[in-house]
Amino acid sequence: MRKLLLSMHTFILASFSMNAQDSKFYAGVGVGYATAGGEVADDLDLAGGLNINFLNLGYRFSETFGITANLSASGHIIAESDNAVGVGAFSIGPMISFSLSDNVSWDLKPQYAFSMKGVIRGDDAALLGLEDVEYSGNAFIFGNSIVFGDGSSGFAFSVDLDYLAGQFTEVTGPGGTADIDDENKINNFKIGVGLRYNF
Repeated sequence: MRKLLLSMHTFILASFSMNAQDSKFYAGVGVGYATAGGEVADDLDLAGGLNINFLNLGYRFSETFGITANLSASGHIIAESDNAVGVGAFSIGPMISFSLSDNVSWDLKPQYAFSMKGVIRGDDAALLGLEDVEYSGNAFIFGNSIVFGDGSSGFAFSVDLDYLAGQFTEVTGPGGTADIDDENKINNFKIGVGLRYNF
C-alpha cells in the first residue's frame, strides 16, 4: 500500500512538474513607441507616437509552433495642429518559437490584420466634421518578441519589435461608405515592452 501511495504521489508531482514547464496559453498587454510612414503619414505630416497592445494572445500546439492574435492601436499627432490620427488593428497569424537559452526565447509572429481602422480626432477635426469619419483597411504585421521566462505558468516579460504595413481602402461617414481609389498606405515600426501571463 505504501508503494502504491508513493508511486501515485511521485506520478502526481511529475505531472505537475511537466505541466509547469509546458504552458500552452498566454495573455498579455504591452506599451511602446510607433513610428509613422507611408502616404497617409506623409500627406498628414504625422509624427511618431504611443502604441498600446491592448490584447496579446497566444496558444502553443508544441514547443515550436502556435497561433497568436493581437489587438493594438497607435496614436500620431498631426504637425502644427490640434489633431491626431489613431490607427488600430486586429491581427491573427502563426507563431514560431525558438529557444535562445533556458530563460529566453524568440517568438516570430507573422500576422494578417483583416481589420484595420483609422480615425482623426481633435478640435480642428471636430470643426470639419472629421470625427464622424472612419477609415478601414487591412495590413500585414511582422511581429517579433524576445520573451524572458522559462515557459512555466506565471508572469513573463517581453521586448517587442513589430512592423505594420497596411492600406486604407474604404471611408465611412454620415453619407455612407465609399471606396478609396488613391494610395493610402501606412506603415510603422513599433518597439515596446510587454507583460504576459502563462496559463
